[in-house]
Amino acid sequence: MEEQREYKIEQNGPFFKISGSMNTQAAEELSCRMSNDGTINTVDFDLVMEISFAALRSLLRARNSGKKFYIINASSKVLEKFEDSGVSFYINICRKPGLLELEKFKEFGASYMSTAFNSEDGDSIIKVYDGRVPKEHVAKEQMIARAVMLFGIPTPLVGSITKNGEKTSIEFERITGKRSFSRIISEEPERLEEITIRFARMCKELHSKPCDTTIFNDRRMVYKSCIEAATCITSQQRSKALAFIESIPKATTCLHGDMQLSNVITTGKEDLWIDLADFGYGYFMLDMGMWYFLSNLILEKNCINLFHMDKAHMRRCWEVFVKEYFKARTQHEMDDIEKEVEKYAALHMLFLGLSFGFEQGMMEYINEKLF
Repeated sequence: MEEQREYKIEQNGPFFKISGSMNTQAAEELSCRMSNDGTINTVDFDLVMEISFAALRSLLRARNSGKKFYIINASSKVLEKFEDSGVSFYINICRKPGLLELEKFKEFGASYMSTAFNSEDGDSIIKVYDGRVPKEHVAKEQMIARAVMLFGIPTPLVGSITKNGEKTSIEFERITGKRSFSRIISEEPERLEEITIRFARMCKELHSKPCDTTIFNDRRMVYKSCIEAATCITSQQRSKALAFIESIPKATTCLHGDMQLSNVITTGKEDLWIDLADFGYGYFMLDMGMWYFLSNLILEKNCINLFHMDKAHMRRCWEVFVKEYFKARTQHEMDDIEKEVEKYAALHMLFLGLSFGFEQGMMEYINEKLF
């Protein structure tokens, strides 16, 4: 009888939306259609009414076969079945968002895609995303933040997702007395070298840690999927970008994905990584490309908004970082490192531009360094 229940699977790349009852047939079809190239698949259960034990077993088999996926928008009934059966220990699943009561929070900061608010009781903060951020990206950040904490990376605890109209948020533990590394440098510029060296050592430690490849993304595949699907670049540009990705050495050590000074917070006694939506694994230079882009190539106004510093100070941070991370001692060594990093920065800029739109000067740099 169970297999006669109706269901529907809609697919858009690695994003799947399931409707109806989740039975064995639906689970097996979903498994067959999911990517198996290292990309994490998103499965939206917003319209799933129930799930059978046979379907749970099929999803476990898919996970054990190497398929990477997480489930968003699960109803209380479906979530309970995952939790009661223990399957939620192996498969990440996020409940449907609750109601965002923004009046209970006070704004204290902003970034490219979100605004941060403190709770009235001081126990938590919420990160409220603007309308450009897809709901699957929000759910992914919650899932990754939880997985990173369980993996042993120092990071604040993560809470629930809430929504009110177009505004979606994630709740996080508030770390009392914290400041970001970029905030410390901006407020105490005499500590620039000390804090940047500390940052470089944290990055070095992260990049030497083997990653759990059964949970997290291969960052090369994230870039590859985005570029393959792009319609606003020429076939020649696509071919050159994909050829560069193929040339990147394979690695299974940890990457932050958004490695920069604002994404480490400290109490003075404990340093924690934050903003972990793009955490994954791969060659360490992929993280360097992001860090070089932010420390050298963004617009002055964006630099001041994000880091509370002008570009001259950020350039100095980059130079101190290179000397510590790479143990570079001469200008020639630093120049060689920078020349290599520029290609990875161009790749990351292409990814950002294709995902969120190109800003002034981005395509010119990409054309020069990558195409």
